[in-house]
Amino acid sequence: MSSIPPPLLPPAAAVRAPADGPPAFLAPVAKSVMVVCVVSALAWGVAALIAGLLGHSAWLQNIVKDADLYWVPPSLLWFGRHAVAVNLGLFAISLLGAAACWGILRRQRWALWTFIVLLVVTALLNFVFPWAIEVVFRHVNQQVLPNMGTANTQQLRHDLSALRLTYTSITAATAVAFAVVHAWLVVRLLRPDVKHWFR
Repeated sequence: MSSIPPPLLPPAAAVRAPADGPPAFLAPVAKSVMVVCVVSALAWGVAALIAGLLGHSAWLQNIVKDADLYWVPPSLLWFGRHAVAVNLGLFAISLLGAAACWGILRRQRWALWTFIVLLVVTALLNFVFPWAIEVVFRHVNQQVLPNMGTANTQQLRHDLSALRLTYTSITAATAVAFAVVHAWLVVRLLRPDVKHWFR
């Protein structure tokens, strides 16, 4: 007695589990930025400590008390008076960045938005460096060189102009490059796959 074999069923399509893992770029970026933030926090903390010690040292107070500091740009004088506060502010930003990276690795939504805000803030802060260099060179050119009274003032002015162009260009190009990277990261972090991961 022969039996009729059952009809062959069509092969079932493989069921793919919904992709619920984090975007591939997220963990490496968060870990690398967290390392940078921790190192930066240590550096700014040490700088704040040194600035505090120097600010209360008697020998430095005696040097600058009666000195004619016309050759120091006003922006650098301001930084010297507020060096501790500036370094502590950068220390706090670095710590906040490290905390945001830690939160991103643990899927915390607040960390994502904190990280995005810090990317924008630090991209803008990078443009302080070319501005500061421009201010220093302009002050030297306007205040220091006329008081030197040397025969080589014109040559020195030419050399300073070349240095000014070089340093301003390098720092401005670096700030623009970092701004482009930060902008790309912000756009990437706002894509739907990242938002879905943090829901």
